[in-house]
Amino acid sequence: MSDNGPKKSKRQWDRIIYFIVFFSLIGWLGYYIFTRTFYVRAQSHVLYENVNVRLLKDCRIMEYFVDEDAEVKFGDTLFRYIENAPDDSFDVTADLQSEANNNDNPAYQWVIREILNTEQRISVNETHLNENNNLIKTYESELKEIQAMVQLGVMPQTRLDLRKNEIVKLKSENNRIIEENKKLKSSIEDLRSKIPAIKTDYKKNFRLSKEGIAEDKFFVSPFDGSVNRIYVRQFETCLKSEITMSIHRVSPIFVRAYFEQEDLDYLKTGDEFEVEFPNGKKSIGVLKRFYYSTIPLPEEYQKRYEPTTRSLAGDIYPKDSIEAKEWESYYKMGALVTRFKY
Repeated sequence: MSDNGPKKSKRQWDRIIYFIVFFSLIGWLGYYIFTRTFYVRAQSHVLYENVNVRLLKDCRIMEYFVDEDAEVKFGDTLFRYIENAPDDSFDVTADLQSEANNNDNPAYQWVIREILNTEQRISVNETHLNENNNLIKTYESELKEIQAMVQLGVMPQTRLDLRKNEIVKLKSENNRIIEENKKLKSSIEDLRSKIPAIKTDYKKNFRLSKEGIAEDKFFVSPFDGSVNRIYVRQFETCLKSEITMSIHRVSPIFVRAYFEQEDLDYLKTGDEFEVEFPNGKKSIGVLKRFYYSTIPLPEEYQKRYEPTTRSLAGDIYPKDSIEAKEWESYYKMGALVTRFKY
């Protein structure tokens, strides 16, 4: 009797657990089918109206004067950049000044020019080296944060792998630059040995041509607002097709929702949506506009290891000023918007 009692009790508990799991799955499946059939649901971001900054030419960002979330006024300087930044093939020519006491020996002039050109090349390489080192420090400081975001599922693993690869490439480029500078310095010593009587003040007799040297340019804010996001890091090269930074105007806050393409027939301007914020608080918003052209779903909502999903973007604004005031505390946060289809 004592042996059968525990076995019977165990079988009962197994049945109870089985039925709990079974009905939980049935309930979840029923809820999923119900919401998919009768509701439009979409992930979204709480944003202000943004203006993306793109430059007219490829450039290198040299220095930022503002940080993300910084308030800016019309005419404030946002960053310093150079167009057509010198690359590894950059060269500067040296021209002999017309001074009466210069040595007019052609061999002497040629050696001096070569020394000046080589020194300028070394200087350019050292600038690239410093820029790369600063960029490596920035990337390495971001690794822990990206690692944590990947573990939480907010960012894909590819973002972390890409950052690590960029660090490896920069270090490899630095090693190449260091070796090249060693060879260039050695070539200067060889050039000096060709004319032992070379003067230590030879630079006074020459000037460097400014042709081809990139000049600093500055970008100023075209309106009042705040910096939403900086996409290109300091010292990085920015192509004219890329966004350098985004600035949001002083404007009403809204929710950018990413709808599935299958929901197109159930979307029209003026529809009211329930907006649920991360803390569970709910509000009402009105769809003011949406875009028929599809856009890639943001990375945090994209399923890993699957083809990029394209969605319909729509902008949902607060129903009234009271709702708008409450939305401001959720700026840059995610939200879930829902609406009954029928």
